[in-house]
Amino acid sequence: MAKKNKLSFVCSDCGSNHPRWAGQCSSCHEWNTIVEFKESAVLTPVASNKGYSVSDAGLEKLSAVSDEKIARYKTGSKELDRVLGDGLVHGSIVLISGAPGAGKSTLLIDVLSRLSELGPALYVSGEESKKQIKDRGDRLKLNLSNIDIMTTGDVELITQTALDHQHKFVIVDSVQTCFVNSVESAPGGVSQVKESAALLSRFSKVNGVTTMLAVHETKDGSNIAGPQTLSHIGDATLKLSREADSKYRTLRALKNRFGSAEEIGTLAMMPQGLKDVKNPSAIFLEQSIEASGNIAYASAEAGRTLLVNIQALVDGASGEKPQRGVVGVDYRRLSTLLAVISKRMGVYISDQDIYINVVGGIKLYDETGADLPMLLSLLSSYRNKVFKNTTVAFGEVGLSGEIRAVPMGHERIKEAIRNGFDTLIVPKKNYSPKLNKDGVRIVPVENVNDLMQFID
Repeated sequence: MAKKNKLSFVCSDCGSNHPRWAGQCSSCHEWNTIVEFKESAVLTPVASNKGYSVSDAGLEKLSAVSDEKIARYKTGSKELDRVLGDGLVHGSIVLISGAPGAGKSTLLIDVLSRLSELGPALYVSGEESKKQIKDRGDRLKLNLSNIDIMTTGDVELITQTALDHQHKFVIVDSVQTCFVNSVESAPGGVSQVKESAALLSRFSKVNGVTTMLAVHETKDGSNIAGPQTLSHIGDATLKLSREADSKYRTLRALKNRFGSAEEIGTLAMMPQGLKDVKNPSAIFLEQSIEASGNIAYASAEAGRTLLVNIQALVDGASGEKPQRGVVGVDYRRLSTLLAVISKRMGVYISDQDIYINVVGGIKLYDETGADLPMLLSLLSSYRNKVFKNTTVAFGEVGLSGEIRAVPMGHERIKEAIRNGFDTLIVPKKNYSPKLNKDGVRIVPVENVNDLMQFID
């Protein structure tokens, strides 16, 4: 008797599985996105293999496993290499997600052009024609002579072609266009994406082929589209985001089995493609002006120091209830700082309309080090005190009015000095006399009342 097809209920937006149909997805809370699909009962031998990696059931001591150093390949982009953990790992599979127009295809063809100098390379597209891809490569003035190209979504054909021509590097754009012939659903469906990615992953691990897959995002951009298992299949998952200024892109590691998942890279979309931004701080400080309520903040997002401008506007309330507006910071942190200013400093501004903005669209929701510059910007606006645009601050403010040290304090100070800042307001525990430099004033503070010298 033939085995029946298995029924599953999956959200078409976030890819989460459900035991039965429901009107609203319990994971992403979207309505009418749960669909029923049948998993094929008969799969080809290669597609029916279990697992996503090389199968090795042999038993051995973990200490006896070969400690051969992992080979890495440079991509030609220092920003991408750093996010990957110093380059692409041999035989790994990397997922790159991003909204339409973020620059995934531009980045991938550029990377493959560099990698093709190291070995045979294959570019597979299920979304664009060969002519479109060639036109992009020519526009970017890339060397395309060592790149093979095919436009298909047939995963079994892709893997067999790569084996026949001994390709060392493969890029597939995108996995949502791929399909396995034995799976009874259209490309882009949950089962097709899952089986296609699993087959490509096994192919990469078994044959030592370094593979990069472009993947789509969900509508809100919070996650990669498709089944949740997709994020587990890749050795590294990167997200390419467009900043407020469409010229700049931020590359983040959401997951990395071969390096830190806390790295961040900054790229700029130029006529010649995505290029590294050597000094990201200059992007967010280039429009800095000297006005009350303005001060620079030395952020340390994802282990990388970044200088940004924080603005505050405190004005008399125009209605019965004071207005609050925040962009780029946590509203609750603002409420906490207003309470500290009132209780510990004796300055009452809670009856004013208050607005906070982080210039450049940077988000500092989880950075407690932004407390001190936020507090200074609020008092600066209220007292109409203007800081020089070469003034920078960082530090966490406690409920007792103490100013606490933050991670990477020395690195923040050095980065600020390197960018021309000559007045630095920092927590006392982050200060060291070794950081002093001619022409630079470093002011260590340990309580919010120490800040009165700057606003009186």
